[in-house]
Amino acid sequence: MKNQLSLFVAALATLFITLTASAQGEWKWAHYWSGGDGISYGDYYNQITNTAFDDEGNIYVYGTMGGDAVFDGLTLQYTTHPQVLSKKDRTILLAKFDTLGNMLWHKEMKSDNGAASPRWMEVRNNKVFVAADCGFYGYQSDSWLYYWDTLITRMQINSLPQEQQKPPYKAFSRWTCLAQFDLDGNLLEDHFVQTYSRESFFNGSNWLRYDYTLCQTAGAAPTPVHVDNNGNYYIYTPIQYKGTENEPFTIIVDGDSNKTYNLYLPGNTDSENSQSLINNAMLYKFSSSGELLFAKLLIDHTDGIAPTYSTGDSINRYYYTYFKGLSFDEDDNMYLTGYVTLANCLNGHGGELNNYPVHIWWDISHCSTIQDITSANYCNFVIKYDTNGEILWNSQIFTRGNTDTEASAYWNRCTLCDNSLYITGTGFYKPTGNALIYFDSEDNYLQRFQNALSNIGFFVRYDKLTGQYLNHGIIPAEQAVSGYLPAIINNRIFSFSNVNYNYRIISQWRTDGVYIGSDTLSSPMPLADGSLIANEGGNLLVNFRANAPVCFDNNVSVNCPSSQSSAVFALYHNPEFTQPFVPDDSVGIDEYYQNREREIYLYPNPTDGQTTVCGYMYGYRSIELYDLQGRKLGDLVVTRHGTSLQSVPSSSLPVIDLSPYPSGTYLVKINFNRGVSVVRKVVKR
Repeated sequence: MKNQLSLFVAALATLFITLTASAQGEWKWAHYWSGGDGISYGDYYNQITNTAFDDEGNIYVYGTMGGDAVFDGLTLQYTTHPQVLSKKDRTILLAKFDTLGNMLWHKEMKSDNGAASPRWMEVRNNKVFVAADCGFYGYQSDSWLYYWDTLITRMQINSLPQEQQKPPYKAFSRWTCLAQFDLDGNLLEDHFVQTYSRESFFNGSNWLRYDYTLCQTAGAAPTPVHVDNNGNYYIYTPIQYKGTENEPFTIIVDGDSNKTYNLYLPGNTDSENSQSLINNAMLYKFSSSGELLFAKLLIDHTDGIAPTYSTGDSINRYYYTYFKGLSFDEDDNMYLTGYVTLANCLNGHGGELNNYPVHIWWDISHCSTIQDITSANYCNFVIKYDTNGEILWNSQIFTRGNTDTEASAYWNRCTLCDNSLYITGTGFYKPTGNALIYFDSEDNYLQRFQNALSNIGFFVRYDKLTGQYLNHGIIPAEQAVSGYLPAIINNRIFSFSNVNYNYRIISQWRTDGVYIGSDTLSSPMPLADGSLIANEGGNLLVNFRANAPVCFDNNVSVNCPSSQSSAVFALYHNPEFTQPFVPDDSVGIDEYYQNREREIYLYPNPTDGQTTVCGYMYGYRSIELYDLQGRKLGDLVVTRHGTSLQSVPSSSLPVIDLSPYPSGTYLVKINFNRGVSVVRKVVKR
């Protein structure tokens, strides 16, 4: 018994070392900002849109904050204009930090009515590029707009000549700002894009058209933006439009009549239905000087959707598009991920009227398929475009089932490494039914966890040239939600994931899909939203939204208030991350896993009923029970046994229960995802 106990402790130590692949790393620092939130549910003003590293390892953070803001508990004294932060409305914040976490500079943008939303930020060619939506309604004479370095008032605008009253010096206007800064925070160039709907309204004296930012859908999914090697902006955004086809959808850049573009979108052809909203998405490309190079609808047409809900529109309006990720390769080809939901294809809402399969056509030859009601909630897509916006290939997640709740999956953001495209995602199975989630073919399916109602965090890998499915990997934690952005450095894939909204877990894989290990924040906390980026210096920068204090390892913490949202970002460094992952210098990857699998054993053994499967148990698919004659007796129901590895909730080991079986000797077969099995004897007393 003493030897067995020693072996058990040694195996746990081996498992801990294996899982905690970042044992040499540590959290360096963490910061937060917080301020007043909105009055409606979901009005979390303090959050981070995205982050970036420059070549020197400096960090750029882009997001929003509420009024009366604090930074690490201290009142923010960002500007000489206290009204910029004193009101409860949102303020856009762009800030730069060095590798030690010291703030180097900051910029803000805010309107006095809260119309300020950050869309995207990235660092490229020693410049910081941002996209933001803002407006200046100017209903009162003392209305104001704080635009990066300048306080603009309604009285100032009224004193300008008419030809100079252009965004941002224009009252009663909304626009999208495309701006460039140098690495010291100096504004180099900016352009302002306004869109005008096809629909007209009468203001008492004139017929006018509604003006919008590029992203017209309030509260929509993130707006992917990218700047290519030539400084061109690519913007993908949901769009809602109404009106007849003979009325133009108009785009104006910088208030310039020479940069005015009229688009005649497909849609309603009769005045009776002209007021119906049409949902789609628009793909824009702007030059560095602000000229529109192209604008096209994401969805070309659909078929199979119930005609009852079409109202004579060639673009069926009963779907909603959500963008999740955008990546570019060295040739500036675009890779777009997201999903489409069909609002009237669910049970109880006319789902039986649809002609499955439903097809969502991206152009005349590429489409995604909704083969049954399971994918009406999430029709996932990944599309590759060239620089002219022409589609090169597309792929999707497939689901199979009898109801819309049996199985579902959705992708998040994507990233490129070498010749592969990686996409993180989350899947969900019900314990019953013939449901399946798969990629490319049913042979490449997303396995489910043993217990019921588990989220499955995963990533998928595609050949970026052909779109061919290559492999996928699983986050080995039940109820895991995949990170928003996979980060790849030196043969390692990192994902920052949510587990039951109580823990954040950083998972690692090799780029061939082999799981390396996981680390978590050291204490449970309510968290939501977040992402992770990495650089070649072995640094990981995580960010998320919190509404309670957050503790990291290495005595790093942030004392976020519990009464409102906070934007948290923290730096983790591990020198091991600067090198490709090699499990053992003396062996290859296959031999490494064979060695780990040889160490698997059952404890206690013999057992009166329950026994724990100990050892390297990540990536197993199922556990089966056989008699000594090789006859299968059944699949063993696995529960989770909490071990002493409290820092890794997902490392709890599987417990199998032999209580229903008579005394005797049995064979326990453990099947792994990589196509091998391990068999161990167990004695039931």
